[in-house]
Amino acid sequence: MTTTKGPRDALVTGMGFCLPGRTAPTATPEQFWTAVAHGDSFLAQDDGTYFGSVPLDPGSVAARLPEIPPRFVEKYSDIHLYGLLALLEACEDASLDWRAGALGEAAVLAGRNATADAIVDTYLPVLLADTRNISPREARSVLFRNVLNAVMSDVETTQAGLVGATGPSYTLSCGCASSSVLLGNAARMIAAGETEIAVVTGADYWRESRLRQYAELEARSVTGSEPQTATLVDEPMRPYDQRAAGLNYGNGAATLILESRAHARRRGARSYGRLLAQTTTRNAQPNLALDVEGTGAVRAARSCMAGIASPDEIDYVNGAATGDRAFNLMEGNIMPAIFGERAARLPVTVQEAVFGHSGAPLGVVGVAATLQMMGHGHIAPTANCEKPADVCTFDPVPGTQGRPARIDLALSLNYTIGSVASAILLGGADD
Repeated sequence: MTTTKGPRDALVTGMGFCLPGRTAPTATPEQFWTAVAHGDSFLAQDDGTYFGSVPLDPGSVAARLPEIPPRFVEKYSDIHLYGLLALLEACEDASLDWRAGALGEAAVLAGRNATADAIVDTYLPVLLADTRNISPREARSVLFRNVLNAVMSDVETTQAGLVGATGPSYTLSCGCASSSVLLGNAARMIAAGETEIAVVTGADYWRESRLRQYAELEARSVTGSEPQTATLVDEPMRPYDQRAAGLNYGNGAATLILESRAHARRRGARSYGRLLAQTTTRNAQPNLALDVEGTGAVRAARSCMAGIASPDEIDYVNGAATGDRAFNLMEGNIMPAIFGERAARLPVTVQEAVFGHSGAPLGVVGVAATLQMMGHGHIAPTANCEKPADVCTFDPVPGTQGRPARIDLALSLNYTIGSVASAILLGGADD
């Protein structure tokens, strides 16, 4: 490894979540790690459906945010509340007093997967409104929610407004790689001196009732014998497993706080680790077909490591398989292309079966899980993987125990249908 310490290094100093949990949302880094470390899963619902639900009470959210009038909180959709709650937890974890202006000059960046549900739920009331009889109060509510969701669709708008941020602020959408790409953007802003501190959030929302209809429509569209992605609602997702048949969706948000080393030192902040590099690529697909060979992801990983570390120095990879055969095959091709024969012994795990396939939060979730593993010296297992599939050319760490291991350098991968790929190189807190 050729990296050296510098004042403009991007350190991760805070984590916060609003993800599926057992009886309440997974919110703190401790709750997150407890679930990930043991390969727990929060997807089974009482009615037999498998979906990562995050129920919220706007009244309890309003109680935590007295700065926002309750009439405004009522107009926020679930996705905005997810983002606000994840931000609050990350600030508390990082010991940042946003009420005192600690994020006044921060960059506030949010990733979205452009899910239709968040848009449809707020745009339909506009189309169906009885403009002759609707009250002024009801009209304002409908229009306010529409602007936040169907037009702007920006979680960072509510976050930046809450903390009074004046730094760079925008939403990026490139599917499941969105927040991973944003982490790289934030690190480059810090390295260039554009900001000292950045908030990066991934948030997404799916309506459970529509997933069953989507799954049925999807099943009718499948032809041929090629591996297909599939939406599952009646059985659990099993990444890297012989029985992998598809993915369960999940709602929620995840936030990371990134700071320059100099800024973190000035305020005595502790660090989870360092973001050493990030690269985004796209395979030259002419459409939304999946890059089963993984050439784009391989190119992203090699570019990310170039000049910093060799493949032989990577101790762990956080993968991006969703629980279907197509992505299992893809990662089965990716790992030996990057690591050669060493891939067979390399631990590669994912956390999607813990919280569900949440879209935009996945990049933050993968980095947070990897940094937690580095700090605890423990490789978390792949949740719901019990019988590794033959296409796994790597060690998916099946079961629920995981294993102790020293992780000095790690890769976190994300990619999408449409062949956008992101790779992040991570180093420990002492690097």
